[in-house]
Amino acid sequence: MLSKLLRVELLKIRRSLALLMVLVCPLMVVVLVFGVGLKQTGMADFHEKTWFAVWQTCTALWCYFMLPLYIALITGLLNGNEHKNQTWRLMLALPISLRQLYIVKALMAWAFVVAANLLLAIYIFLVAAVLGLLGYPMLGAFEYPIWHAVLAISLACFPILIIQHAISWRFSNIVFPLATGVIATMGIVQLGSSKYWVYYPWSYTLMAVNGSAPDMQQKALLLATGLGAALFALTCYWLGKREVS
Repeated sequence: MLSKLLRVELLKIRRSLALLMVLVCPLMVVVLVFGVGLKQTGMADFHEKTWFAVWQTCTALWCYFMLPLYIALITGLLNGNEHKNQTWRLMLALPISLRQLYIVKALMAWAFVVAANLLLAIYIFLVAAVLGLLGYPMLGAFEYPIWHAVLAISLACFPILIIQHAISWRFSNIVFPLATGVIATMGIVQLGSSKYWVYYPWSYTLMAVNGSAPDMQQKALLLATGLGAALFALTCYWLGKREVS
Protein backbone atom coordinates (compact mmCIF):
# COMPACT_ATOMS: atom_id res chain seq x y z
CA MET A 1 0.00 0.00 0.00
CA LEU A 2 2.85 2.41 0.75
CA SER A 3 4.29 1.87 -2.71
CA LYS A 4 0.90 2.61 -4.27
CA LEU A 5 0.57 5.77 -2.22
CA LEU A 6 4.03 6.85 -3.34
CA ARG A 7 2.98 6.41 -6.98
CA VAL A 8 -0.14 8.48 -6.32
CA GLU A 9 1.98 11.24 -4.78
CA LEU A 10 4.33 11.20 -7.76
CA LEU A 11 1.38 11.62 -10.10
CA LYS A 12 0.07 14.57 -8.08
CA ILE A 13 3.34 16.51 -8.16
CA ARG A 14 3.81 16.43 -11.92
CA ARG A 15 4.16 19.99 -13.29
CA SER A 16 3.97 21.30 -9.73
CA LEU A 17 5.85 24.16 -8.09
CA ALA A 18 7.59 21.60 -5.87
CA LEU A 19 9.41 20.14 -8.87
CA LEU A 20 10.51 23.59 -9.97
CA MET A 21 11.85 24.41 -6.50
CA VAL A 22 13.98 21.27 -6.36
CA LEU A 23 15.73 22.46 -9.51
CA VAL A 24 15.97 26.17 -8.71
CA CYS A 25 16.91 26.35 -5.01
CA PRO A 26 20.30 24.56 -5.22
CA LEU A 27 21.05 26.36 -8.47
CA MET A 28 20.59 29.73 -6.76
CA VAL A 29 23.23 28.82 -4.17
CA VAL A 30 25.75 27.71 -6.79
CA VAL A 31 25.18 30.76 -8.98
CA LEU A 32 25.58 33.09 -5.99
CA VAL A 33 28.78 31.47 -4.70
CA PHE A 34 30.47 31.21 -8.10
CA GLY A 35 29.30 34.68 -9.10
CA VAL A 36 30.86 36.28 -6.04
CA GLY A 37 33.94 34.04 -6.24
CA LEU A 38 34.69 34.79 -9.87
CA LYS A 39 34.24 38.49 -9.26
CA GLN A 40 36.73 38.51 -6.38
CA THR A 41 39.22 35.91 -7.64
CA GLY A 42 41.12 36.06 -10.90
CA MET A 43 41.81 33.07 -13.10
CA ALA A 44 45.45 32.87 -12.01
CA ASP A 45 44.45 32.80 -8.33
CA PHE A 46 42.43 29.60 -8.64
CA HIS A 47 44.26 26.75 -6.90
CA GLU A 48 43.54 23.78 -4.67
CA LYS A 49 42.60 25.84 -1.61
CA THR A 50 40.39 28.09 -3.69
CA TRP A 51 38.40 25.16 -5.02
CA PHE A 52 38.05 23.68 -1.53
CA ALA A 53 36.77 27.04 -0.27
CA VAL A 54 34.23 27.19 -3.10
CA TRP A 55 32.86 23.75 -2.30
CA GLN A 56 32.79 24.49 1.42
CA THR A 57 31.05 27.82 0.89
CA CYS A 58 28.40 26.22 -1.30
CA THR A 59 27.61 23.54 1.26
CA ALA A 60 27.70 26.03 4.14
CA LEU A 61 25.34 28.49 2.43
CA TRP A 62 23.06 25.62 1.49
CA CYS A 63 22.97 24.22 5.04
CA TYR A 64 22.43 27.32 7.11
CA PHE A 65 20.33 29.40 4.74
CA MET A 66 18.70 27.79 1.72
CA LEU A 67 18.06 24.23 2.93
CA PRO A 68 15.88 25.14 5.96
CA LEU A 69 13.80 27.45 3.79
CA TYR A 70 13.62 24.82 1.06
CA ILE A 71 12.39 22.18 3.53
CA ALA A 72 9.72 24.55 4.85
CA LEU A 73 8.61 25.29 1.29
CA ILE A 74 8.58 21.68 0.08
CA THR A 75 6.69 20.28 3.06
CA GLY A 76 4.26 23.18 2.82
CA LEU A 77 3.67 22.56 -0.88
CA LEU A 78 3.25 18.78 -0.58
CA ASN A 79 0.74 19.02 2.24
CA GLY A 80 -0.72 22.25 0.94
CA ASN A 81 -1.99 20.46 -2.15
CA GLU A 82 -4.35 18.47 0.05
CA HIS A 83 -5.39 21.48 2.14
CA LYS A 84 -5.96 23.68 -0.90
CA ASN A 85 -7.93 21.17 -2.95
CA GLN A 86 -9.74 19.63 0.04
CA THR A 87 -8.61 16.14 -0.98
CA TRP A 88 -7.86 14.79 2.52
CA ARG A 89 -11.22 13.05 2.73
CA LEU A 90 -10.86 11.72 -0.78
CA MET A 91 -7.48 10.21 0.07
CA LEU A 92 -8.80 8.74 3.30
CA ALA A 93 -11.76 7.23 1.46
CA LEU A 94 -9.21 4.76 0.11
CA PRO A 95 -8.36 1.66 2.20
CA ILE A 96 -5.47 3.44 3.94
CA SER A 97 -4.86 4.84 7.38
CA LEU A 98 -4.00 8.41 8.30
CA ARG A 99 -0.60 7.25 9.56
CA GLN A 100 0.22 5.58 6.24
CA LEU A 101 -0.53 8.81 4.43
CA TYR A 102 1.58 10.77 6.92
CA ILE A 103 4.53 8.40 6.41
CA VAL A 104 4.29 8.58 2.63
CA LYS A 105 4.15 12.38 2.67
CA ALA A 106 7.24 12.46 4.91
CA LEU A 107 9.12 10.05 2.64
CA MET A 108 8.17 12.13 -0.38
CA ALA A 109 9.43 15.31 1.30
CA TRP A 110 12.69 13.59 2.27
CA ALA A 111 13.12 12.36 -1.32
CA PHE A 112 12.80 15.96 -2.51
CA VAL A 113 15.48 17.02 -0.03
CA VAL A 114 17.86 14.25 -1.12
CA ALA A 115 17.27 15.18 -4.76
CA ALA A 116 18.08 18.83 -4.03
CA ASN A 117 21.28 17.83 -2.21
CA LEU A 118 22.35 15.72 -5.18
CA LEU A 119 21.55 18.54 -7.59
CA LEU A 120 23.66 20.93 -5.54
CA ALA A 121 26.66 18.64 -6.06
CA ILE A 122 25.88 18.14 -9.75
CA TYR A 123 25.55 21.87 -10.36
CA ILE A 124 28.93 22.53 -8.73
CA PHE A 125 30.52 19.79 -10.85
CA LEU A 126 29.03 21.27 -14.03
CA VAL A 127 30.12 24.84 -13.28
CA ALA A 128 33.61 23.64 -12.35
CA ALA A 129 33.82 21.64 -15.59
CA VAL A 130 32.78 24.68 -17.62
CA LEU A 131 35.42 26.80 -15.90
CA GLY A 132 37.97 24.12 -16.75
CA LEU A 133 37.02 24.36 -20.40
CA LEU A 134 37.48 28.12 -20.18
CA GLY A 135 41.04 27.66 -18.98
CA TYR A 136 40.75 27.88 -15.20
CA PRO A 137 43.25 25.74 -13.25
CA MET A 138 41.54 22.51 -12.14
CA LEU A 139 43.98 21.29 -9.51
CA GLY A 140 41.84 20.20 -6.54
CA ALA A 141 38.59 21.12 -8.28
CA PHE A 142 36.99 17.73 -7.67
CA GLU A 143 38.71 16.58 -4.50
CA TYR A 144 36.12 17.84 -2.03
CA PRO A 145 34.26 14.90 -0.34
CA ILE A 146 30.94 16.03 -1.75
CA TRP A 147 29.19 12.67 -1.73
CA HIS A 148 29.95 12.26 1.95
CA ALA A 149 28.58 15.78 2.45
CA VAL A 150 25.40 14.94 0.52
CA LEU A 151 24.81 11.89 2.72
CA ALA A 152 25.56 13.83 5.91
CA ILE A 153 23.23 16.69 4.96
CA SER A 154 20.45 14.30 3.99
CA LEU A 155 20.64 12.57 7.38
CA ALA A 156 21.27 15.64 9.52
CA CYS A 157 18.26 17.53 8.15
CA PHE A 158 15.81 14.81 9.17
CA PRO A 159 14.66 16.43 12.46
CA ILE A 160 13.76 19.76 10.86
CA LEU A 161 12.08 17.97 7.98
CA ILE A 162 9.83 16.12 10.43
CA ILE A 163 9.09 19.32 12.37
CA GLN A 164 8.15 21.20 9.21
CA HIS A 165 6.19 18.24 7.86
CA ALA A 166 4.16 17.99 11.07
CA ILE A 167 3.44 21.73 11.10
CA SER A 168 2.36 21.86 7.46
CA TRP A 169 0.27 18.71 7.96
CA ARG A 170 -1.52 20.17 10.97
CA PHE A 171 -2.10 23.73 9.71
CA SER A 172 -3.80 24.44 6.40
CA ASN A 173 -2.33 27.95 6.06
CA ILE A 174 1.06 27.67 4.34
CA VAL A 175 2.18 30.97 5.89
CA PHE A 176 2.68 29.38 9.31
CA PRO A 177 5.15 26.65 8.23
CA LEU A 178 7.01 29.11 6.01
CA ALA A 179 7.26 31.62 8.85
CA THR A 180 8.57 28.87 11.11
CA GLY A 181 11.27 28.05 8.58
CA VAL A 182 12.31 31.69 8.19
CA ILE A 183 12.49 32.36 11.94
CA ALA A 184 14.36 29.10 12.58
CA THR A 185 16.84 29.93 9.83
CA MET A 186 17.58 33.27 11.44
CA GLY A 187 18.36 31.45 14.67
CA ILE A 188 21.15 29.45 13.04
CA VAL A 189 23.32 32.55 12.83
CA GLN A 190 23.18 33.01 16.61
CA LEU A 191 22.99 29.44 17.91
CA GLY A 192 24.74 27.53 15.14
CA SER A 193 28.18 28.79 16.14
CA SER A 194 27.63 28.67 19.90
CA LYS A 195 27.94 25.89 22.44
CA TYR A 196 24.16 25.55 22.43
CA TRP A 197 24.00 24.23 18.89
CA VAL A 198 23.24 20.72 20.21
CA TYR A 199 19.83 21.98 21.35
CA TYR A 200 18.97 23.49 18.00
CA PRO A 201 18.13 20.96 15.26
CA TRP A 202 18.43 23.57 12.51
CA SER A 203 22.18 23.73 13.17
CA TYR A 204 22.80 19.99 12.74
CA THR A 205 23.27 20.06 8.97
CA LEU A 206 25.88 22.81 9.16
CA MET A 207 27.77 21.05 11.95
CA ALA A 208 27.59 17.66 10.23
CA VAL A 209 29.37 19.03 7.16
CA ASN A 210 31.40 22.03 8.28
CA GLY A 211 31.99 21.26 11.95
CA SER A 212 35.42 22.22 13.20
CA ALA A 213 36.28 18.69 14.36
CA PRO A 214 35.37 15.17 13.20
CA ASP A 215 33.86 14.31 16.58
CA MET A 216 31.58 17.37 16.31
CA GLN A 217 30.42 16.24 12.87
CA GLN A 218 29.75 12.73 14.15
CA LYS A 219 27.90 14.12 17.17
CA ALA A 220 25.66 16.18 14.90
CA LEU A 221 24.80 13.11 12.82
CA LEU A 222 24.04 11.01 15.90
CA LEU A 223 21.86 13.74 17.40
CA ALA A 224 20.02 14.26 14.12
CA THR A 225 19.39 10.54 13.61
CA GLY A 226 18.17 9.95 17.14
CA LEU A 227 16.04 13.09 17.40
CA GLY A 228 14.66 12.65 13.90
CA ALA A 229 13.55 9.06 14.61
CA ALA A 230 11.97 10.10 17.91
CA LEU A 231 10.12 13.04 16.36
CA PHE A 232 8.94 10.90 13.46
CA ALA A 233 7.52 8.24 15.78
CA LEU A 234 5.92 10.83 18.07
CA THR A 235 4.32 12.93 15.34
CA CYS A 236 3.18 9.85 13.42
CA TYR A 237 1.41 8.55 16.53
CA TRP A 238 -0.06 11.89 17.57
CA LEU A 239 -1.13 13.29 14.21
CA GLY A 240 -2.30 9.87 13.09
CA LYS A 241 -4.98 10.07 15.77
CA ARG A 242 -6.25 13.50 14.78
CA GLU A 243 -8.71 14.34 12.07
CA VAL A 244 -7.30 16.42 9.23
CA SER A 245 -9.35 19.54 8.64
